[in-house]
This record gives sequence, structure tokens and C-alpha cells, in this order.
Amino acid sequence: GKLQLNAHVDEILIENGRAVGVRLKNGNVVKARKAVVSNATPFDTVKLMPKKEDEPKKLTNWRDQIGKLPRHGAISHLFLAIDAEGLDLSHIDDPAHLVVQDWDRSLQDSQNLCSFFIPSILDKTLCPPGKHVIHVYSSGGEPYEPWEKLTPGTEEYEAYKKERVEVLWRAVERCIPDVRDRVEFSIIGSPLAHEAFLRRDRGTYGLAWAAGTSAPQSGILGNFLPFPFPNLKTPVDGLLRCGDSCFPGIGTPSAAASGAIA
Repeated sequence: GKLQLNAHVDEILIENGRAVGVRLKNGNVVKARKAVVSNATPFDTVKLMPKKEDEPKKLTNWRDQIGKLPRHGAISHLFLAIDAEGLDLSHIDDPAHLVVQDWDRSLQDSQNLCSFFIPSILDKTLCPPGKHVIHVYSSGGEPYEPWEKLTPGTEEYEAYKKERVEVLWRAVERCIPDVRDRVEFSIIGSPLAHEAFLRRDRGTYGLAWAAGTSAPQSGILGNFLPFPFPNLKTPVDGLLRCGDSCFPGIGTPSAAASGAIA
């Protein structure tokens, strides 16, 4: 196969009821040999399929249904590179930590629940000797509405970024109290960055579906799985879906499995 970078898809091309390829934002067209497989979220996939007057009714219904599935909120990220000289992390048994500020508050509150991961504890090749890298992120409940009113690069935007990730700093300080003094590099990933770089509508973490109920388009899986995600099929011949918003679900192994199934 061929991996093409900086090739943002603008539209999934459909001819005579079948997906035949994609048009890129630069105007180039890539034709499909067998099928088009979208690993975008359902919300982003439907945006790549503009409504046509003569389209089949089943496609219209599918677009309306799949594009309105419940979703998680956005995410804020904090990436750190720190000086680990003299830092004793022997008290850490697991490089991944989940931090809850207040158990009486909702775990969907991005200012209450967050996680951080220090991968360089496991893989020393990720950074130079005497250093560590840390990824901190909020729960998938960060409200998008305040962010969409801001313009990246403005003072207001930068101030709001710092305000919203303060809780992430405090989470790491539970493990490394002097982490701010050790920082050599830091960068904040806002929901707007999450949306722009990962092509996820409104910066969403992904599909939100309650256990015990079947998602639309889950097919026969809904008869025996506790919380089946939508399946990989679509009403358009030659168009399949994969990724974290369809069966078998979220997480790298599941998303990879969905691609293999497709």
C-alpha cells in the first residue's frame, strides 16, 4: 500500500450509489480500487458526504442517524519534558495514573478527572538520559462551547488554555511536587488543537454510548453484546467505516481490529 501525508480528504465521491474514491482539499482525486474505508468519527464522515437531491433515502436516513449519535466532550492536553536529575520515582509502580480531585463531583467533569502517563519510565529511548516525558490529559468532558468563541493565538485564548490546564499541573504535582521547576519544555493542546490536528468534529473524544443498550447500526451484535458500537457497514456500496467509533470499540487494539475487519 501507499501512505500519503498532508492529504486531507474534502469529500467522499459517490457515483451511481457507490463510493468510488475521495477528493482531497488540494483538488486531487484518489480513486478506490475496491472500497473507501473511513476511520473518521461518524460526525466527520457524514460531513464528507454532502447531501444530494437524488441520493437514496436510506443514505439520507443513515447520515441523519449516525451523525447525531451521542458524543463525549472535548479534551485538553498537557505535554511535558522535564529534568529528572535526582528525581526518585521508585514509589511509582505504574507509569499511568488516573487522578480524581473530588469523588463527590462528576467523573465527566474535565476539571475533576484527568490522567497522566510517563512513558519514559518504561522506554528509556524516548528521551535523553536524566530526562522524562509526561502526557497529561483531561476527561472527555471538556465543554467545547467556550473554546469555539476564541481565536487561537490571541491573548484571551492563551490565558484560557493556561486556566483550563491548571488542574492537569496539579495532578502531576501529586506524584512530582516540583514538576514545574523541572520543566524544560511544555505545550498545551486545547480542544481546538484536538479538532484541527486529529480531524475530530468539535474536538470530541469520541462516541458515547451507555452500557446495556444497542447503538443504531449495530446490527446483529446488538442482540448479544452489552454495549455494541455501530458496525462497519454503511448503506453506500463500497464505503466502510473503522476506528474508535464502531465495533469493537475504543482503544488502539479495538480500533486496529476494526481496520482489519474492514
